[in-house]
Amino acid sequence: MRTSLNNIKEIDDHVLGLATPQDGLLFEAKMILNPQLRADVFWHKQTLSLVQQYGRTQLRADIEAIHNQLFTQPEHRSFRQTILRFFKR
Repeated sequence: MRTSLNNIKEIDDHVLGLATPQDGLLFEAKMILNPQLRADVFWHKQTLSLVQQYGRTQLRADIEAIHNQLFTQPEHRSFRQTILRFFKR
């Protein structure tokens, strides 16, 4: 069964802590009564975790690319020397 956008929004608000305390309590009660909703919340959390992990991996790759560019290309020699001097002190 396809989850409606309203359900996704409700799950997202709950997982991210954006729901009001009253809505959060109501949502918790809904999860107790609805095993499918519990499963949807579980998979939503898993998805958010994977997206976060991918973002970190992508950020590391971007930083590494910048590092390689700044520390290997001749036109950035003065920058490289300036940075290395900071760490020689």
